[in-house]
Amino acid sequence: MTVKSPNRWLILTLGTLVHTVAVGIPWTVMPVLFTSASEELHLSLGELGLLWSMLVIGSAIFALPGGMLGDRLGFARTVGLSCFVVAACSALRGLSTNLATLTVFMFLSGASIALVFPTLQKTGGMFPRRQQGLATGLLISGFLIGGVLATALSATVLMPLLGGWRNVLFAYSGLCALIGIVWLLMVKGPAENPEAPAVTSTIKVGLRDCVKVVFRVRDTWLLSMGNLAVVGSFIALTGYLPTYLEQATRSKTMGDTISATLFGASIIGAILVPTLADRLRAPKTVLLTVTAIAFGAIAFMPFAAAEFFWVLVPVAGASTQGVGTLSVTRVVQTKEVGFAYAGTALGLVGGMTNFGGFVMPAIGGPLAEVNVTWPFVLWAAFVLLGAGCFAFLRSDRAPAGASG
Repeated sequence: MTVKSPNRWLILTLGTLVHTVAVGIPWTVMPVLFTSASEELHLSLGELGLLWSMLVIGSAIFALPGGMLGDRLGFARTVGLSCFVVAACSALRGLSTNLATLTVFMFLSGASIALVFPTLQKTGGMFPRRQQGLATGLLISGFLIGGVLATALSATVLMPLLGGWRNVLFAYSGLCALIGIVWLLMVKGPAENPEAPAVTSTIKVGLRDCVKVVFRVRDTWLLSMGNLAVVGSFIALTGYLPTYLEQATRSKTMGDTISATLFGASIIGAILVPTLADRLRAPKTVLLTVTAIAFGAIAFMPFAAAEFFWVLVPVAGASTQGVGTLSVTRVVQTKEVGFAYAGTALGLVGGMTNFGGFVMPAIGGPLAEVNVTWPFVLWAAFVLLGAGCFAFLRSDRAPAGASG
């Protein structure tokens, strides 16, 4: 059963805002604040790398429990209350006094974000099947928009205005808590919103049932491994690309500008690719095709002249993010999973994806010390591995009882 249009589109709009403020901004704000934080706390580059890895591994570990919690407590309550947890953990980063405390708070921040996104990404499941890809793309674009805003405004605009990197984190935490309040007030449980039982249901789902059902679905594991390879490569690419492009173009300004196209194109890919799959009613075919495009773009990078990066980088961003978003849609559309267990399934996929984002930079860094082009070869190989996982997914089909 799907909810009436005004309710589901309202929830999608609010969900996109939550994804922007409670996931995208807390995830991406620290790299642009690291320079000021490192000067105050006397941190080295190696220690900054450790801090960033703590965010990723915290999210990887708690994504599955976060999704299970959402299936257990219900969609509306879990997302709203988790916004307050994210706000608190993000604010704790602003109270750090040394490396040890900031390391712990970065881990907690990643763990808190993992309480939000698996359940929130279920939002697409309340739409008819022909609209699920578009809905999921719009929702996930919120994360990318949050990344753009945090990167563009935090250090250059907000930090001078608010008086330091700590106050920037406090301000974002206050905004996150405010969004949580708005969500809880406007997204009601079934007793207050009987038109929307499929979206805001608080039917108790046992944690053992969550694991039993989701872990027995082969497609969930294939999508998890595929995302570990493809989206994990994207996470690694975002960290390595600015430095590589600065060397390849011999211009930091040009290198940073080309890098920025990776995120801009990612927003387009996150919306366009799943929408295309909806239109063609062929998600597996689109998934394999776009993965092949991602492989070609990344594999060609180490051999390309500088001018070709204006094409290759945005193509890589759009295709890898398109794959990630379409995978989320595919999880919700899996008959055995459905809306009831989608949080647990998306937690598994998200956890594996972030694990890939944690491991791949660790492998790519030493390879770059040997040869600056070798990381691209590694990531292209992983994308090819992801395509192999997607190839074993069940054929394109509409799940039994799908709407539209």
